[in-house]
Amino acid sequence: MTFVNFKYKYIFIVVCLLVTFLCGYNFKRWYITNNRTHKYISLIYSFSENGIGNGNFEELLKQEFREQGIEPIFNNFYLDCNNSCQKVGIENMSNYLETIKNKPIDLILTVGDQSVNSLLSTKHRLLSSIPVVACNVHFPDEKLIKEYETRKIYFLRDTPDFKRNIEFIKSLQPHKSIEVIYNIDLTPPGRQSFDLLTHIVDRKNVRFLSPQSAFTNEFEYKEMRQMIEYYSLMPAVANNKKEDLMISLCPFQYIKNSSLLSILDRSKSDQEKRVFLLDKFDLAVLPTVKTLNIPSFSCLHRGFGEGANIVGGYMATEEISARAAVNLAIQLFNKEKIGIVKIRDLEKEYVLDWTCFSAYNDYDIKNVSSNVRIINYSFHDRYRKELYFLIGLFILAFIVISTILLRIYRHSLIEHKNLNILQEAHKRLTLSTDGGQISLWNMHRGEIEFDDHFIRLTGLKQRRFTQTDLLKYVHPDDLQLLDPYNETLYKSPSIQILRIRFCFNDKNDYHWYELRCRSLTDAQGETMLAGIMQNIQEVVEREHQLILAKEIAEKAELKQSFLNNMSHEIRTPLNAIVGFTNLLVESADEIDQDEKKSMLEIINHNNELLLKLINDVLEISHLDSGNMDFDIKVWDVTKIIKEIYFQYQSLIQPSLQFHLELDETMLLPVNIDRSRFIQVISNLLNNANKFTQSGYITLGCKIDQTRNEVCIYVKDSGKGIDDKELMMIFNRFYKSDEFGQGSGLGLPICKVIIEKLSGRIEVYSEVGKGSCFAVIFSIANKGNDKN
Repeated sequence: MTFVNFKYKYIFIVVCLLVTFLCGYNFKRWYITNNRTHKYISLIYSFSENGIGNGNFEELLKQEFREQGIEPIFNNFYLDCNNSCQKVGIENMSNYLETIKNKPIDLILTVGDQSVNSLLSTKHRLLSSIPVVACNVHFPDEKLIKEYETRKIYFLRDTPDFKRNIEFIKSLQPHKSIEVIYNIDLTPPGRQSFDLLTHIVDRKNVRFLSPQSAFTNEFEYKEMRQMIEYYSLMPAVANNKKEDLMISLCPFQYIKNSSLLSILDRSKSDQEKRVFLLDKFDLAVLPTVKTLNIPSFSCLHRGFGEGANIVGGYMATEEISARAAVNLAIQLFNKEKIGIVKIRDLEKEYVLDWTCFSAYNDYDIKNVSSNVRIINYSFHDRYRKELYFLIGLFILAFIVISTILLRIYRHSLIEHKNLNILQEAHKRLTLSTDGGQISLWNMHRGEIEFDDHFIRLTGLKQRRFTQTDLLKYVHPDDLQLLDPYNETLYKSPSIQILRIRFCFNDKNDYHWYELRCRSLTDAQGETMLAGIMQNIQEVVEREHQLILAKEIAEKAELKQSFLNNMSHEIRTPLNAIVGFTNLLVESADEIDQDEKKSMLEIINHNNELLLKLINDVLEISHLDSGNMDFDIKVWDVTKIIKEIYFQYQSLIQPSLQFHLELDETMLLPVNIDRSRFIQVISNLLNNANKFTQSGYITLGCKIDQTRNEVCIYVKDSGKGIDDKELMMIFNRFYKSDEFGQGSGLGLPICKVIIEKLSGRIEVYSEVGKGSCFAVIFSIANKGNDKN
């Protein structure tokens, strides 16, 4: 606990220090913002107000001053030296100084050579009282500077650096020879600039392009000629020698426009390796350069990034100039001792304008060094490869995620479908076992466990018993049957059946139950018993009724024959019940749930059919009197035919092919007694199975649209019936084979039932090819209810 408190104490201290620092920093910024000192500054430009070159220099100055706690108030003056001579410029500057002499000016800040030269040439008295900062002066006038040696006039020099600019140009196209076009002029700054150029390049690689005929003035040509001879340069129109670097001198200001275009207009291969290098901002040169589409580089920041199509260069940018000017101004405002350094060189940096750079296909961003600052570099261009990679990655991820989600969705659909199938199957199994009064059970290590249906079957809430506990519910007369039954179960793996009476209530009301089970081996290799328990009280009662009916029928020969036939009819559903029950017991673990449900449904249906047939035994005497009961409803014959087909698949001889001809999508509503109808079709199938030795049996259904009738038929490839027998097969007690099984009442009963259902029965047969028995009904109205 002490350690925890110790740790939290230091965390609290660190948090407090961090909050204190942030508060102090924000307070300082707030204080500086709200307590700035106002300073009046005369800002003098060498060029015009609306011309190219102003840039954002004034805004940058404001930002720098404000960060230093000063709110600058500018008084701007534009000398416009491009449209006036030096004398006019000095006069305009004198007039401007007269207008501000009575104003509280704290500093004079000039931009460019012309503005500072004109300012110093006025020799105005303000220059002795107001400090002056001359910014971006390319070639300071040393004579004027000496005249103001004791005054607070300081220069920020921006001398062109030809060496680094040429190296920068070559680095952008390292595998090409470069021709640098240089604008040479006869002005004093032009002569000084050209002198700097001759000191950093090999004079053998310098050539003069313009012949005498191209000049507009012969005097200018002579002066240019003298200047070239002074530097040992000879005129040259062409140079076949391939050099990595060639400096081409072209006096743009002194030659005719047509001659200039003809000189510079060369082949495309030469066009791609040429660049234009500016050492001064000359508005007369830019249109020609733009027309020829030559990449322009500059040693000076003026015009860079202002739509002058300057690609870049090594220069003192506006940000550097503004920062240096403000720092120097702050020292003057604070009256710091500046020292004797009157001229300070501005720092420079490599810069590129991406808008202009990307317009030329010859340049590759890979050649741009990391120390180059790029302006107008859009996020898309800067991170093009990364964006394409991210887009591709996003598309791939989208496809992968979509595929995974689709597979998950499909899997969920399948699981949902399977769950619905299982739920439906469980529902049907529950209905089947509940309707059939069946309960599943197993016995392991002397303990018997029943399923949930046992509760509904017996009324007991207990489902788990020992053998001793279960014996108290057994009828005393049946106890002696259990010991040999158990012994046989453990010795024989086959199904064992036992009928026994149980009483699960206090009324001493015993019911008959049938136990069907077999021995199994579990996963641990131990023997266990599994089977079903079914309430057969109704079956026993029916059997008892059948016995009584048989005893009564034995009194007359006719009734005796009739009962024999009924026993044949009763055997069919009993066989289905016994057969499927045996399958459930023998292969309980091997049969899936769908098949179990289907089998249990068949057992349940045959229980109902058996009950109906036993009742028919009691009511057979009413056939002639017309007192037989029929439960006629609208049924879909398609479903009933399908159910009969599945029921008889296992009952038809294995040597025969059993076919179903039925359109399962068709709805065929018919007014029939379902159990009576199944009885008729079952009789026809039994006959076909009995009299067909090889080939096929087909159960089918078709519709006659013209008559609005449905025909249900049983067709076989048996021995067939001749014409004489066809006239007698529906007579009672008629049998084609006197010694064959059957009472001879099957077909007559079928005929009577069909006629009672308002239908008709027809037969078509050919000896040696087979027979077809057809039952025909009218289709019920579609408005009736369907079961």
